[in-house]
Amino acid sequence: MARTILDAARRLLAEGGYEALTLSAIAAAAGEPKASIGYYFGNKDGLIVALVDVLTHEANRALLAATERLPMGDQRLHALIDGEVRIAGDIETFRSFFAILPHALRDERLRVRVAELYDGYRETVLRCVAAADDKSRRSTLPFAMLMIAIVDGLAIQHGLDPDGMDVRAAIDLWEHLARSFLAERGALPTT
Repeated sequence: MARTILDAARRLLAEGGYEALTLSAIAAAAGEPKASIGYYFGNKDGLIVALVDVLTHEANRALLAATERLPMGDQRLHALIDGEVRIAGDIETFRSFFAILPHALRDERLRVRVAELYDGYRETVLRCVAAADDKSRRSTLPFAMLMIAIVDGLAIQHGLDPDGMDVRAAIDLWEHLARSFLAERGALPTT
């Protein structure tokens, strides 16, 4: 039932934006009683956070799977950048994600909960670059923050101009800078 509710909320968000996410509309689209939303998600904020998580969860899992099977080095970094580029290119997901963010920035409870999801995104990047101990995590955290900012920024630019935006040069520069940063910190073996 929870998945049915999330699927309905995702469809409503894609079709009508954030304003379409009323509890009554979600319950009707899911064919479930409104009380089910409270049961599974606590309240609308809980549903919104779960929705944001669903929008990004599979992409983050795929990113981890693609990178963790490779040894730390150029191939792993390339797999990380390539995966992040695929995430940024998913216009429909980012359109829904960006429809939620302005509301999260204004609503303190929702802001805190979406910020926790960003903690998870940073953790994904840290795991992809094998930052395991406290020292490497602290020194690599700015890298993870910048990676997420680049993905969000490329997604915006691609969403605004999907046919006219060729980001290959920016991606090549991004990978070059990432390689230099990680090698300088000893997180990327030099080959």
